[in-house]
Amino acid sequence: MLDKGFECEVWTPERIEAHLKVIGADKPPEPQNEFPFKITAPKQGRWGKYLK
Repeated sequence: MLDKGFECEVWTPERIEAHLKVIGADKPPEPQNEFPFKITAPKQGRWGKYLK
């Protein structure tokens, strides 16, 4: 009654490490370019009014 087609399994640390390497998550992310985030344009809120 509780089984709804889900499979549960326990992964070993070695299997987790191999999986992370396959998907490219084994190293920290590359630093993002900060320049696009420093330029801000006026933003319009609802009813076409600009936000402060």
